[in-house]
Amino acid sequence: MRYSMLVYIGKMSSTLLEAARYLRTAPADGMRAELLENGRRMLAQIREVLEQERSCLHSDTPLSRLAEMEPLWDACGEGLEERLEQFTRELPGQVPCQVRAVFFAELGEKWDAMASVYDYMRDDPRFDPVVVRTPVGRVVNRDGKREQEILYKDFLTPMGIPSLGYDEYDIDTDCPELAFISQPYESCTMQRFWPEEIAKHTRFVYLPYYVPDLVSPDTPQVLCELPVYRCAWKVCGFSERHYRYYSRHAANGGGNMITTGIPKLDPAFRLRDTAAEIPESWVMKVKGRTTFLWNTWYDYQHSSLPYFGKIAEWLHDHKECAVIWRPHPMTDTVTRLYYPAETYRILQENIAAAKTIPNMVYDEEASYSAAFCCSDAQISDYSSLMFQYLLLDKPVLWTLGPDDTFRRENPEFFIDWRWMEEARQAEDVLSFMERVRQGTDRKADIRKTVLARDLALADGRCGERCVEALWQAMHTEDFGDL
Repeated sequence: MRYSMLVYIGKMSSTLLEAARYLRTAPADGMRAELLENGRRMLAQIREVLEQERSCLHSDTPLSRLAEMEPLWDACGEGLEERLEQFTRELPGQVPCQVRAVFFAELGEKWDAMASVYDYMRDDPRFDPVVVRTPVGRVVNRDGKREQEILYKDFLTPMGIPSLGYDEYDIDTDCPELAFISQPYESCTMQRFWPEEIAKHTRFVYLPYYVPDLVSPDTPQVLCELPVYRCAWKVCGFSERHYRYYSRHAANGGGNMITTGIPKLDPAFRLRDTAAEIPESWVMKVKGRTTFLWNTWYDYQHSSLPYFGKIAEWLHDHKECAVIWRPHPMTDTVTRLYYPAETYRILQENIAAAKTIPNMVYDEEASYSAAFCCSDAQISDYSSLMFQYLLLDKPVLWTLGPDDTFRRENPEFFIDWRWMEEARQAEDVLSFMERVRQGTDRKADIRKTVLARDLALADGRCGERCVEALWQAMHTEDFGDL
């Protein structure tokens, strides 16, 4: 049975109970007769639904209870209220149901925000999940012309996950009881997948696609005030510290946050025990070498992308080392739309060169798992990948850039930033690579402290806790007054 149908008959039984209490003292007039007739119809509707689902019921108890109540209803007989109250109270536990949950998924690189929630629901008979692939894009007005780039592909089939295209799914027809999104920005997706649109149809849950980490002047807006936070039925919270911050800045005082840890961290945590398979084409490039994961941001000018030449030169001189270059999935789109043609040409030449360097991998995998497992350290522009990598307890270099104005003097944080080394120019990156090559790990002690203190909920069970919290919250709202 669909969960919403169970809620429907539960509400009807609750209404019948209220009517029975009224009928006990109601005068014999037209309203009484109308109530009795409406009650007969409601009992018949409940019976019809339960008969249709009879083969799935835990027992025949609900139907037996109905058989006892129907003659009592007509006569307003002794014990009617008690039986109705018992029937209503027992109903959720007697009737198995499934919650239809839809996951609106975009880039394969962001699937980790939803993966563990989907996996848990897929294996739990209480849920019936479906994944819908949605497009994501960028738009720019250049020389009076509107240019648009849309990214949309089936990244799920290679993972063995069935999915529907966005044009194959109609939320009005499906009527899901839950919907999940991990894209908080309306500018990047179609209007039908905006938070306020989804909230018109169902309870929707926001699964953050990035890890709450540092506090800066724009943090209240980004983490608490976007429409997604206002419209979401529930938001997954990273930690108690995150919840306290959200409570201060969110419009509803934090009332829609569940502090379960964010599911995005589950896949990285699980890599500690189960290493990912390394693509065959990588083996000769990284095997036996000290390997660096170079994670670059999409904004060329404000990223470490201009360091490519010096990193490539260092690799040429240190053939015992390797680099896995993993660019942000929007790098090509943003560079082509927002930068001069010359910048885009340089980017393309660097990509082509990376594919020919014998100890460099250009990572085009949907998942970061392989890169995490076969690298010894990470060089990263600002990204959630830094904090996911922390779970593997390996060195990380944060490439701030020479003009970075982030005020790290702010004492407030969700994850203390001091566990990372810092780079403001290419030479700092090369120095870090040299230290790692020699086995030096400057931040090992503080990294372990931050990992234990600030990522206490990152234990691989965030998705499980999220699902159980949602199940409990739904039942409390829908059956708590029954």
